Amino acid sequence: MYLKKLKIKNWQCIKETYIEFENLMLFIGQSNSGKTSIMAAIMYFLGFRNFRPRDIRNGSKFTILEGRFYNSKQNSYFIDGKEYRDRNFWVKIVKDSNRKEQYFYRCSSPWREICEEEYNNIMKLTQVMYIPTISEKEETQYFVRCLLKNIDTSKIDESASLNKVINIFKELNSDYTSHGLYRNLIFEIICEIAYQSQKIGHSILKDTLLIFEEPELYLHPQREKELFSCLNTITKLGAQIYVTTHSSNFVSLYKYRSICIIRNNLQNGSRVFQYKGKLFYGDEIKNFNMNYWINPDRSELFFAKKVILVEGQTDKIVLGYLAKKLGVYKYDYSIVECGSKSLIPQFIKLLNIFKIPYVAIYDKDNHYWRTQEELEHSNERNKIIQRAINPKIGYYIEFENDIEEEIYTEKRERRNYKNKPFYALKTVSSEEYHISNSFKKKILRIFS
Repeated sequence: MYLKKLKIKNWQCIKETYIEFENLMLFIGQSNSGKTSIMAAIMYFLGFRNFRPRDIRNGSKFTILEGRFYNSKQNSYFIDGKEYRDRNFWVKIVKDSNRKEQYFYRCSSPWREICEEEYNNIMKLTQVMYIPTISEKEETQYFVRCLLKNIDTSKIDESASLNKVINIFKELNSDYTSHGLYRNLIFEIICEIAYQSQKIGHSILKDTLLIFEEPELYLHPQREKELFSCLNTITKLGAQIYVTTHSSNFVSLYKYRSICIIRNNLQNGSRVFQYKGKLFYGDEIKNFNMNYWINPDRSELFFAKKVILVEGQTDKIVLGYLAKKLGVYKYDYSIVECGSKSLIPQFIKLLNIFKIPYVAIYDKDNHYWRTQEELEHSNERNKIIQRAINPKIGYYIEFENDIEEEIYTEKRERRNYKNKPFYALKTVSSEEYHISNSFKKKILRIFS
């Protein structure tokens, strides 16, 4: 059984929010944004976690969790002694500050109240496995035991897979095991799950929900990427995996429907930001995906407090260097090289959709040596960038005519544009270099 939608109201730091689930979910956000609260709400709703008095939001008298399920195998459950096998249905739990609970069920008919036992029987259709941020021996052993049960009921090569998991389980029972070893053992288990699932054509976890907090802990970048690939494989073959992460290696633009950015403010509490529509159309898909694959570290923009969009390497290197020299550089801002001016609007579209603050920096490209046709073309591209910007989220800064002219404060000849990043950095890093007031103002504005 799959959880497809969840409404959360008055839960911990959440006033009200709504989530639509894919098989793979990537919950990201700044520290204290509410990721742990989201995970706690999911686990409580599915019967994996007990209720705690502080779960009700401060100042509220009750909390409501309401979810829609997809019963893919039409497993049976009972309400008022009658057997049901509905594929799609809603379940709701209301808990007040006196710890009184009410449970409700709805399919095609209006909401009807059900008892706690009936609610629990429905939730038993979804098995939950949980890997916390700090994996102690007890939690890791519980995860392995649940996995062994799944393997026992799946048609896989037990001599290879079961023995490997059992050997890992024995290693967990040794006298001393570090947190790093726990995580690396879990990494080995996930890789084995992906491998065996591919062999039999479906996930050996079946429709089990695995909640995995910060899977990147204690793993080097290459292993992070391999683990993310394995998680993708497992979810494509039927399992559900919800991940909280601070690593850009676990965020892929190809999985943009899985991305949940969580933000918190004092007035409205934590909220989830998702996009379920179509991100790009026609040639936009080909151009953007090619550009994205060439430089996959652009995924870090999803974690940034603000994104600085630039055309190329020279802008990225020089702006970062001079911002540090001026004492205004911010490490929670990401400078993202878009590859060209024509691709900046697509990055703007992405940032608008996920409501990530940004500044778009581009070259005006009105050099005196350009032809009339070139001037018209560059001005039209400048207008496209300006029109793409949502003023509530972002703004633009225009270089006159490009960053080289800002650096050298002189008109540049067409022939002077070889090895731009090297010579630009060499210039600004020299002791004799003096930044112009106009260029300084733009850098201060960029990093404001």
